Amino acid sequence: MRKHVGVAALGIGLLFLAACSSSEGKQATEADIANYPNKTIEIYVPASPGGQTDTAARVMAKHLPKYLGANIVVVNQATAGGALAFENVRSSDKDGYSLLFNHQALHTGHAVRQLEYSTDELTAIGTFSSVNQVFVVSANSPYETLDDLVNYAKENPNEVIYGSQIGGTTHFMGELLGIESGTEIKILDVGSESDRMTGLLGGQIDLAVTGVGNVLNYIESGDFRALGVLSDERDELAPELETTVEQGYDVQFPIVHSLYGPKDMPDEIVQQWNDATEQLAQDEDYNEELEKTFQQHTLMNTEEARLFSQEEMEKAQLIADELFSDIE
Repeated sequence: MRKHVGVAALGIGLLFLAACSSSEGKQATEADIANYPNKTIEIYVPASPGGQTDTAARVMAKHLPKYLGANIVVVNQATAGGALAFENVRSSDKDGYSLLFNHQALHTGHAVRQLEYSTDELTAIGTFSSVNQVFVVSANSPYETLDDLVNYAKENPNEVIYGSQIGGTTHFMGELLGIESGTEIKILDVGSESDRMTGLLGGQIDLAVTGVGNVLNYIESGDFRALGVLSDERDELAPELETTVEQGYDVQFPIVHSLYGPKDMPDEIVQQWNDATEQLAQDEDYNEELEKTFQQHTLMNTEEARLFSQEEMEKAQLIADELFSDIE
């Protein structure tokens, strides 16, 4: 049964927000490759300071220089849904000093036409931290389990309101739940993470999704109830929380932060990053600091990251095709 409500709110997603130009940066010279890195590296993060992605980037930027041999600074550019950060890296010189740190929002944004270019126009360097997401309801919600919510949604189409950010990963997580459960859940554009949490606390929405660390804080305060981690395995940092898969719903959508450079970056520079990241993954101080944010390192090299990016892009496109099928 197809489920796509709240689609009208996708208007902005039908605009191309990316690409002020189609220009590309200069190729790296032999001297660039031989001397890399010899100046500060800028990591563009298409998010505001303080969120999961920004925090992960800053933890990486703090610990990786000891293995890479260069300073790293984080540049926050949330403008135009991340399109500006994407374009700044895509069109930059291919010498490895302007890189992009983000997650599957690159794929969902392209699938709903918010981003003109896909990650095929970048070089996938590798993956870093990951964080599981959790479906949550208010503690006074009538839904004790995911089954409770799904059964009600089946009998009462469009009455369960799911708060998300249209075109983002949270939107696609809700759509995936509807597809896998055969229900019609109303998708409401609420906005940012804090806006969604406020909406859930205030009763404006019935269901939302947030990172596992945030969930544990709200469970401890008595405000939220967790209905399922969007994974096939329980989170090591919150093993008491059931997954969606073990409840019979194949809704898997952990957020994985990946690093990209402009297309055709030299293999030698990418390899330096892969070598440094392998060392970083074994760094106890780095892992401890990352764990405090309820994230963990997920190690993939450039080839593994490229394949992962392709798979996630195809997954996002399949969901988007279902989404748009009702408005064509």
